[in-house]
Amino acid sequence: MTYGNNYDSSDNRQDDEGGERGIGRFFGRDNDSPKPQQHSGPQQSQYGQQQQGYGQQGHGQQQGYGQQQQHQYQGGNNMVGGSQQGGNMPGGDYSQEELEKNERNARYKDWGTKAGIAALGVAAIGAAAYGIHEYRENQEEEEAEERRKAQEAEQEKRREEEERRRREEERRRQEENKNQGGWNQPPPSTDSAYGHHTQPQQHGSGGFCPPAPYGRPPYSFQQDDVRHADPSRSSDNSPTPHEYPKLHGASDHVIKIGSVISLKHNMTGRFLHTDRSHSTSTGSNQQLVFGYRWNPDENDWWQVLPANRDVPVPGSVVSFGTQIRLRHVETGRHLHSHYNYHEGRSGQNEVTAYGDSMRSDENDHWVVEKWGEGAYGQTWTQGEVVVLRHYVSGMTLHSHDLMISDDVQSVTCFGRGEEENDKWRVQLD
Repeated sequence: MTYGNNYDSSDNRQDDEGGERGIGRFFGRDNDSPKPQQHSGPQQSQYGQQQQGYGQQGHGQQQGYGQQQQHQYQGGNNMVGGSQQGGNMPGGDYSQEELEKNERNARYKDWGTKAGIAALGVAAIGAAAYGIHEYRENQEEEEAEERRKAQEAEQEKRREEEERRRREEERRRQEENKNQGGWNQPPPSTDSAYGHHTQPQQHGSGGFCPPAPYGRPPYSFQQDDVRHADPSRSSDNSPTPHEYPKLHGASDHVIKIGSVISLKHNMTGRFLHTDRSHSTSTGSNQQLVFGYRWNPDENDWWQVLPANRDVPVPGSVVSFGTQIRLRHVETGRHLHSHYNYHEGRSGQNEVTAYGDSMRSDENDHWVVEKWGEGAYGQTWTQGEVVVLRHYVSGMTLHSHDLMISDDVQSVTCFGRGEEENDKWRVQLD
């Protein structure tokens, strides 16, 4: 039948075209030319023509879609094929500018890789240099620490040696005191660690002869017999306090550690004096000590202190035979004498004021004695005639009617301590 035939043939044509289009899409072929439509004859109805038109329209749309898919797929094949066959050169339809851009990007990527490798190398070198620096720094610190420990060990060894010598001298002194009936024992009010009391000797004529320091030859009292101070008896590493309380006046007239006194020359009546305006002219360039006027002034006062390395209690009684230091109250310097520098007018060993509260040596040590007999172990009191003997040289504090200038009377270190010019008297402040 005509209607049935038209419908069937239209149906069959649509199925055939749909199949071909599906196959074309799968293999990417372009089906731009539609198959010619077959008509059964003039008896086809208008509905059949609409179906035919609809089929053509649908076929055209699907065919166009198939072309678009085919073009994209072929383009993809070109890009992949180009990438595989041309290396970095892309395939397909690209402009020269895009090709150059792709080449630059490839070069930048290569440069970035090389730069990264170089940066890693530089970082490794830097890390190695830092490690070497840290190692050397640690090694230097360890070496410095070892040197410091060695120095401390050496200092400790030196202190132990000095302490051993001090104990040995103290033991020897105690043995002498025991053998000589206790002449050099300090009085009960004196601290047990204080007091270099030594047994005096006798001249052949029966006069007083002071003892020399332990381990040194007897005093010769000659200026050319040069003797040097013991460096271990200085203020360096000394346990002796740098300062003692100043004691003014005393109802019992007893001289104590810390007492402030003046020394009056027995023969001329002048007071032992120093000030900052007078210095020696002999080459030592130290502060000059001299006899000045007959009434004490502010530059005539001296504080009684223990010898270096002695540690008496403040206010301890001073007995004859004890080593002391005299510190000038106004300037803080110590009564001092030495060899090699002689007073210009007399040629005798000069006496100066030297050092300060932090600097003192054995040339600042003086042994206080009662004139003519020593009286070691007896208490030193105001008004007694005394001799101040320089511990290193054995010679005594001396003055005479020899004027350096107006009101400046020569004071030296000279002789055995037997002359009238060696006598001094103490006044308490």
